[in-house]
Amino acid sequence: MKLLKVGTILLLFLSGCSPTYQQPVSLPSEPFLVIAHRGASAYAPAHTFPSYELAIEMGAHYIELDLHRTKDGKLVVLHNDSIELNGSELEIDEITTDTLSAFKPADEFNRPDNKFASQRFTSLRVPSLEQVLREFGDQTNYYIEIKSPDRYPGIEQQLFEQLDGHHLLDRDDPLPKVIIQSFSSDSLKKVHELSPTTPLIQLYSFKKKANLSSAKLKQVSRYASGIGVNAEVVTEQLVEAVHQSGLAIHPFTVNQSEQASTLISLGVNGIFTDKPDLIINLLHQNSK
Repeated sequence: MKLLKVGTILLLFLSGCSPTYQQPVSLPSEPFLVIAHRGASAYAPAHTFPSYELAIEMGAHYIELDLHRTKDGKLVVLHNDSIELNGSELEIDEITTDTLSAFKPADEFNRPDNKFASQRFTSLRVPSLEQVLREFGDQTNYYIEIKSPDRYPGIEQQLFEQLDGHHLLDRDDPLPKVIIQSFSSDSLKKVHELSPTTPLIQLYSFKKKANLSSAKLKQVSRYASGIGVNAEVVTEQLVEAVHQSGLAIHPFTVNQSEQASTLISLGVNGIFTDKPDLIINLLHQNSK
């Protein structure tokens, strides 16, 4: 079924109707997905153009984008919901993009013990979503996390308007051009209403054991295509239960070959990593 455009969805909502419910799409079983966590963030400041460029050059299937919204309504790409600027902690939704432009993502990356630190990173600034999409277009795939959606009412609609404007939604590519993830099930359900053919990933983080029953996974499968979970809690039993529910599983964040090899042997479908080259080289070795 062709993707309903955002404008069509809005007309349905305004007229008091809602789209017919659709079963979530299934993610392709191949290839094993290498997801560049904030880009190749082991080698360049997270969520910056150099980090994304490196990830694409290394062959990552997806670059991850974390989204927040500024006080003046711009979607921006960074992980934390606050920044430290001039000795003050500032919430992203309480500052404008002009204020945010003074923040330097390289300050934390260029610490003395980081062998990848470089002065060429000092001029980098937090990019907007629009800048990222304009820069990379359809030369890569996007794995986008909606961060703190409760703080940004309407962010789902705003995101899809921008994605639709860059012709990233209604496509017939081997891999989905866009995957959306969030810890918020409510936000993901809104996304599923906006775009039933966009794969969604329900995120979880557990301290010791993944508390995901078959009933819970079945509920997730009503709106999502998979789950993302911290790698430390992934077991063979969890992978089997996820797959039996028709879901994919993408653990985060894996930067060691031994841990990656273990997860691959357990049957996970992809891995978030700061080091896309490490995972890609490991997959190449395993295929020989």
